[in-house]
Amino acid sequence: MTAKKRAAAAGLLAAVTMLGGCSEMEQLIGGQTAWTPQESDAISIAADGSVTEIVQDTLDESYYDVSELESMINSEITEYNSEHGEDTIRIDSFENEGTAVTLKLWYSSAEDYAEFNNAEFFSGSIIGAQIEGYLFDTSFYQVEDGVADDTALGSSRVFQDMSLQVVIVQAPMEVHVEEGTVIYISTNAEMISSDTVNANGEQEDEGEVLVLPSSKVYEGEEVSYEEEKLANRVYILYDTE
Repeated sequence: MTAKKRAAAAGLLAAVTMLGGCSEMEQLIGGQTAWTPQESDAISIAADGSVTEIVQDTLDESYYDVSELESMINSEITEYNSEHGEDTIRIDSFENEGTAVTLKLWYSSAEDYAEFNNAEFFSGSIIGAQIEGYLFDTSFYQVEDGVADDTALGSSRVFQDMSLQVVIVQAPMEVHVEEGTVIYISTNAEMISSDTVNANGEQEDEGEVLVLPSSKVYEGEEVSYEEEKLANRVYILYDTE
């Protein structure tokens, strides 16, 4: 597939991110009914490191065709798997009602999710994240029983427990950890439940935090791509015990 066609397919896949909630979603994550995604773009991290992605959209018929979209996604996955191994990525379900589409994709690893979507994404240990170059250079809220404290903490507090796992994503996205309890979130996110985070990228009031990833993003000043990327980077640290 040419780079132009690959970009087109990626664009169609990215388009499936605009629809609101779906009453059937609570049945889509490995039979678990405890988690019902509230956002249109959601991922779930399993204990084995695999990633389930759920995206929902209402397609504009004047621009997108449902069968064409499914065909292009299947083509992209087939090509990716031919290079990385059979069943590295799979479509668990593709449902549509008219122009409303619900897509569930399974990835064997966080690395496959990141590469396939050309997206910043990390899931693993704190040390692993540091090796990958993540500086944890933001402020955090401590979380207890699914509720985030309103006092911002520096990264030094996070590093007091290096046994925690961390997920790093680019907002906006809903993130669920299947077997874990969230302990810290960066201040540009909010808790939904003890194991689910709305990584919305929205920074709290400047007076309540220690460090802003980029204050200019929230003040409406002109920002660079790197500054915007840093501001929308969300850290989620959780305990698997």
